[in-house]
Amino acid sequence: MGSNPTGPASSLYPESDSVLIYRLWQSHIMRGRKRSDLSSLEGKSIGSFREALKSEVTTDVYQRRLALFLKWARLTADEFVAGAKKDPHRIQDLITSYMLVQKGRAVKREISASTLSNYRKPIRLLLEMNDVTSINWKRISRLMPSGRRFALDRAPTLEEIRLIIGRSDIRVQAIILVMLSGGIRLGAWDYLDWGHVEPIRVGRTVKAAKLRVYAGEPEEYTAFITPEAYGKLEEYIGYRSQCGEKITKGSPLVRDKWLAPTRGGPKGDVNNPKRLESNGVKRLLDDTFWRLRIRTERKRRHEFSIHSFRKYFKTRAEQVMKPINVETLMGHSTGVSDSYYRPTEKDLLDDYLRAVPLLTVSEVEEVRRESLAVEQKNSERLRQLEELVSGLVAAKGAQVLALRRRRKSGT
Repeated sequence: MGSNPTGPASSLYPESDSVLIYRLWQSHIMRGRKRSDLSSLEGKSIGSFREALKSEVTTDVYQRRLALFLKWARLTADEFVAGAKKDPHRIQDLITSYMLVQKGRAVKREISASTLSNYRKPIRLLLEMNDVTSINWKRISRLMPSGRRFALDRAPTLEEIRLIIGRSDIRVQAIILVMLSGGIRLGAWDYLDWGHVEPIRVGRTVKAAKLRVYAGEPEEYTAFITPEAYGKLEEYIGYRSQCGEKITKGSPLVRDKWLAPTRGGPKGDVNNPKRLESNGVKRLLDDTFWRLRIRTERKRRHEFSIHSFRKYFKTRAEQVMKPINVETLMGHSTGVSDSYYRPTEKDLLDDYLRAVPLLTVSEVEEVRRESLAVEQKNSERLRQLEELVSGLVAAKGAQVLALRRRRKSGT
């Protein structure tokens, strides 16, 4: 117990050059964000704009992009809204000019064409939340190039996952196994408590565990995780309890680091857990990717991202599950099917249990699965041999009977 398994990777492993490069890059980005001038986002009109944003991450991004536009237009938020109500055609031309500037940046490959809509969304939200509905957004959209509708990241390989888990602390292991086997979004960590995890047992055996994702929110839905992921969560929660944290159903599923207890020494903030929210989880996993040299160069988009875990879940689960059930367990809308296809929790669980072996990372499970496959193959071959022997015996018996009949008849 001398070490703290919930501490950052840098406290357990020496920092590589790639991690140092990443930290310098991140600090540069964060300094740039702090310098963002948000002084134009004041006044009556901005209140409803902020109220419409649900998460801190989205609020930060929307505010910065809206401030960028208002700075370009040399207007405050109130002046812009008032102008849109008085002369919507002039404001539409202004927005169009701004979007054409961004389009030019996309042509020069300074930004991706698929991100152009992100520059339009905060402007539209500000106007719509202030009852300005006279802007022809379809016309503006048609002027923009079509962007790629899928990400360039990929699902990780089983070998890469085992490398990460084998060289990470218990907290990172628990996070990764939950994301891999549950297919949850990064933002789900802002809400998950220990009380939102419910083991599903048959006798004394845990077959899976149920997650209440976004509990208490309009977007709440049910997901499942494997027995392996639940076991790692139990181990992590158990360690926290041994160190002195009072675990309740309201305890955050993943928390900040704390000072490990030493004989006669202080326990630090072990009794004051702070939730490790999505930003913290992202930073922790990014550090891990750089430390293990899964990432070695600085760029905006990486082939292996945190979203890759969600792709892994979808790719593996759809091999044996109904695709519509996979989409439901990922919290996706299924379109018209939302109104007609309403599977019960038991239906989803029964289908999910078929995918548990494919979503289990442990090499022991892989060996068991391969052994079972070999056993089934051998059983099938034995059945075929038995049928062949039975057929030969029956044929031989028929020949003997025919021979006896011919002898009796004297032929």
